[in-house]
Amino acid sequence: MSPIGIKQDRSKKKLLLILLLVIGISGVHLFISRNYEKSHIIARELYFLPIILSAFWFGLQGAVITVLSISAFYLSFSTLHWQGFRPDDLERLLEIGLFNIVAITTGYLQDKQQARTREKLEAIKALAGTVAHEMNSPLFVALGNLELLQDDFDHASEPYQELEGIKTNLKELRNMIKKISQLREIVTKDYDGTSRIVDLEKSHHKVT
Repeated sequence: MSPIGIKQDRSKKKLLLILLLVIGISGVHLFISRNYEKSHIIARELYFLPIILSAFWFGLQGAVITVLSISAFYLSFSTLHWQGFRPDDLERLLEIGLFNIVAITTGYLQDKQQARTREKLEAIKALAGTVAHEMNSPLFVALGNLELLQDDFDHASEPYQELEGIKTNLKELRNMIKKISQLREIVTKDYDGTSRIVDLEKSHHKVT
């Protein structure tokens, strides 16, 4: 499966989880008797779970869509059980307002954090591209000169084989530079137990 396909599959699974949570929690309100007031209170508080998950996974837009769905159901549910501005009625209305505040605030902060992360990533990718470009030019010249130098020796000679080893190392360096210039995400790995370095292989193929 392609990276885009994997990403879409993960998004679908996240959407399905949020949908199941909303439906499951709403089902508790619909099918449990009003005599079990504590169960309804617990279920109402559980609505924060899909709201927060949608904010973290899909940002402000996802959080707003989720909270509007929850608000529409819970407002209808509250209307059906309206008792004329009794404390329980006001509490349910305040809870709907709190749902929306949490959704908008969390979604906004998540979008802001993601924007900062994207800006940092773009800056790192631009720097990596510049470094790769500057390294490619002398590397290209070195490989060309090395091949010309090899022409002066017989293929079976020791100097030729030594130059061939150098050429192999330079080609590996060229491949590494290519990966640096094509970073998708920044994934780090432990280096010596005290520091971390960029994992070029995973950063080159990272899927989120």
